[in-house]
Amino acid sequence: MTKKLSRRKQHVLLGISLMSTAMPMSAWAQTTDTTEGLTPIQVVGEKKQDNEKDYTAKSAPGVLRSDAPLFETAQSVTVITGKQIEERQAKTVAEALDGVAGVTAGAYGRRGWDDFMIRGQISSAQTYVDGLRTQNSTNVLRAEDIFGLSSIEVVKGPTSVGFGMALPGGLVNLTTKRPQADTFFNAGLSYGSYAQKDATVDLNIAPNKGSSKGAFRLVAHVSDQNDPTDHVYFKSQYVAGSYNFDLNAGNELSIIASYQHREYIRNQGVPLNWSEKYGRGIFVGEPDRPYKVDVYRVGSNYTHYFDNGWTFKQNFVVSKGSSWTNSVFATGAARFPLVARQINNQDKNDVNIAMDNYLQRSFDLGRVKYDIVTGLDTMRERSDYYQRVDTINAFNADTQVYGVTSIRPGTASRDVTTTQDVGLYLRNTIKIDNRWIIGLNGRHDWTRVNVQHLLGGAPATNTDTAFTGSASLMYRINDSFAPYVSYSTSFMPGTDLGANGTLLKPETGKQTEAGLKFQGFDQRLQGYFAVYDLRRQNVTEADATLGYSVQTGEQVTKGFEAEATASLTRQWNVSASYSYIPYAKTTQSLTTSDIGKRINLVPRNSVGLFTQYYFNPNKMGWNVGAGSRFQSARTSQRGTSYVALASHNVFDVNTGFEADSWGLNFSIKNLFDKEYIQGTTPAATLITFGSPRTFLLTAKFKY
Repeated sequence: MTKKLSRRKQHVLLGISLMSTAMPMSAWAQTTDTTEGLTPIQVVGEKKQDNEKDYTAKSAPGVLRSDAPLFETAQSVTVITGKQIEERQAKTVAEALDGVAGVTAGAYGRRGWDDFMIRGQISSAQTYVDGLRTQNSTNVLRAEDIFGLSSIEVVKGPTSVGFGMALPGGLVNLTTKRPQADTFFNAGLSYGSYAQKDATVDLNIAPNKGSSKGAFRLVAHVSDQNDPTDHVYFKSQYVAGSYNFDLNAGNELSIIASYQHREYIRNQGVPLNWSEKYGRGIFVGEPDRPYKVDVYRVGSNYTHYFDNGWTFKQNFVVSKGSSWTNSVFATGAARFPLVARQINNQDKNDVNIAMDNYLQRSFDLGRVKYDIVTGLDTMRERSDYYQRVDTINAFNADTQVYGVTSIRPGTASRDVTTTQDVGLYLRNTIKIDNRWIIGLNGRHDWTRVNVQHLLGGAPATNTDTAFTGSASLMYRINDSFAPYVSYSTSFMPGTDLGANGTLLKPETGKQTEAGLKFQGFDQRLQGYFAVYDLRRQNVTEADATLGYSVQTGEQVTKGFEAEATASLTRQWNVSASYSYIPYAKTTQSLTTSDIGKRINLVPRNSVGLFTQYYFNPNKMGWNVGAGSRFQSARTSQRGTSYVALASHNVFDVNTGFEADSWGLNFSIKNLFDKEYIQGTTPAATLITFGSPRTFLLTAKFKY
């Protein structure tokens, strides 16, 4: 057993964790530990295989910051592996999330970015890439290219103890494709409904055969697609390059850079009094007024293995995003045939810098095994947002003649919001007799939000500190079942302005959860059952009548989830989920009529089922698959606007053929062409329709 470090040396190592943001990586690469009396351990520099090829994930290192098994994690976590994304033929992150237990995806329609709710709470702004937040703004206009992802990790419930400022519903972490240990070249061409066209390239060069060190990977994707709604389209170009340096056994360093350009017309929906008279393809905006979005990202991952068993990791990213539009939208209580409209002039530019540094080590004390992770992370974002809303001539749905014939300019605003967060965290996992697993985690955040009004108005600044934590207890009955209980809290500083231009108080949240993890089939089956009570306090909403944001009170969701993913045989993959949220209500509000109302667009029941069968064990030759996605009835209301959304069940099928150097896949989504309302706009003034039956044919080339 490794000897204990002296108290002084333990303090030194902890100090290193806290000061590491100021240390250049080159210095770490040259660091060696000369502590006497410690037995050196062999370091294996090769990283574990990621979740690109395996159907069932056994860990979620991006969000857990460790290789701890999901089976021994007292938290509801879902991992959508690269294989699952491929089998489901998902073309967006929202499509991949549709069917995950506790997640409602795309409730606001096909508006050009990824919308999702987790456990009844809006979580769209809580998208992370490789474990780091890349945008804090609630004006989310980004949609990560799914072809550049190796897996998607979904955490349900408060995550502040691991990631700082966050709303309590949960978060989605997107892990990017990185260099692999084998050289390959893959390319693909797709064609589908509504003139959908895709071209993909995935090139991996591994000069050290069997090792990802020194390997380089290039991923590129070009897509162009129209929409069932007239004049709506989505175009995207994405390219990413990553490289693993071939360092010594004690150091690992990888870098990645990416660029994405998107141009699209937003599908905003139709007024509440829509009828079949106007058809489902009617567009009430103006053609050829798109959004244009550019995102640049550069990041690095560094690991240093000390001889005494400690490991230091640093994760760093700089991202720059810009979006511009002069799109036309329906406004107010829009009604046919004359639809009032506005031009929404927007110019938004963000720069985000994020870094996470932490030390981790495992101690084997005989009957007790102890894992510790301690670190310091930082995030700074500057968001420059210009907006002017102009009133224009109404759209006549009976004649459907487009053109802007009159403009009444609105008042312009330009705000620069700077958000800074520094967090110090400590995670402790104690395993006793390989049965009892205790988790005790704590974090302290220091945040500062500053808003400068460049076109008039007094600046506003808020500084906050917060302690968040989580505690859990799990009992591993055997290798198949492990019940657990947990409690966690969250914290999110306010970036919205209230009365008199002051920043609002932070939102807080808390959750109690009890569940059961299970596994089987040599760990090829992973799943969980969970019940939870989630509370979000100081809920912030924009009030169009008042012209500023207000904190309405408290929202509570209580529910049950069940989820399982399995490779039942070498030929048969299955995943299934069920979510039941009987209670999702506003319990406290400044508007007394809102108290007791159900949270918008949260279904009581939702079910997802996906299966794929390969006729040969080596997965060569023919394969077939099917899926089903069900949501029960929902409601959406705000003020006098009320929409009742009927339940819907959508079926998907696919088939394919795999050969050594090529492959062919054909998929049909919404097989029976189910007509249904997918959701509404946030203000519940417009409704959006679900996608009709669509097909996609993909040819793959493998070398």
